[in-house]
Amino acid sequence: MRSFVTPYADQNITPEEANRRLPWDKVVVGWYSNRRVHQSVTHYHPYHEYIYMVSGKARYYVSGGQYELHPGELMLIPPKVVHTGYYDTYDRLIIQIDDAFWQQTLETSGLGAAGCTIPDRLLIFHEDAGYKWKVRSLIEQAAAALTIPDEAEREQMYRLLLSQLTMIIRQIIREDGLGNPTSTNALVASVTNYIQQHFRDPDLTVTQLAQYAYVSREHLSRIFKEYTMQSIHDYLTELRMQSCRQDIADGKQILSACTENGFSNYSSFLKTFRKLYGMTPADYRSHLNALDTKVSPAPSAGPAPLL
Repeated sequence: MRSFVTPYADQNITPEEANRRLPWDKVVVGWYSNRRVHQSVTHYHPYHEYIYMVSGKARYYVSGGQYELHPGELMLIPPKVVHTGYYDTYDRLIIQIDDAFWQQTLETSGLGAAGCTIPDRLLIFHEDAGYKWKVRSLIEQAAAALTIPDEAEREQMYRLLLSQLTMIIRQIIREDGLGNPTSTNALVASVTNYIQQHFRDPDLTVTQLAQYAYVSREHLSRIFKEYTMQSIHDYLTELRMQSCRQDIADGKQILSACTENGFSNYSSFLKTFRKLYGMTPADYRSHLNALDTKVSPAPSAGPAPLL
């Protein structure tokens, strides 16, 4: 079944990829293999991302919590949930699902009226729960559905699989088959939540955050880096840049995207943008336009080649 899954080897997600919507299909499945230790950028997606750990180990940092993902476990990351990954060697099976398509599926199937909802917070399913409900098999079926040449039939298959996945998630939650964070810190959770709500404020600083949390600047900086693997300044800058790039991709004027996302100095913004991404914001927009022209309007009917 793996032959139907698009393979990716030793790939670290780029800011452009993190922000972009799913290119042409409502459901995308990929097999990610990594043989080197690395850390991802702090990012979020506009779609649901579900990660099934096949082998190896990965650690995710989300809102003051550290989550270790082991073989057989499944992590559910909803849209707009900010996270950072620290990866050892691994093989991961990842399914990405368009939020509007999934919501529409619930409405048309009657599951929404029956009280079924899509998780809006990060969850981890235990290995036993995933095995009982054959979650990996369902993800692989979604990959195989890509080979259905008729678009309407392919969409219908996706809807059937998503309806099944929705019911499985509901049952696993009822059966308490969920994992907990490996470790958490209430202070870091509070501060990261505050940053995510106020990062567009150009006056937001580490000193202001320390005052908000009633701790010293030094203590906050140390504990924040311990639980997020980043400094507060880097975390704040990446959040602002993530939102700024999304605005640029959506067609907003570059100056407006800059000022509306907490960058009060345009020259400093341009310098930081170039330093982080090796291009100007205008070049970035051109780059996205070029990528869009390369996206195939319809998927291939054949299986993806293996690397």
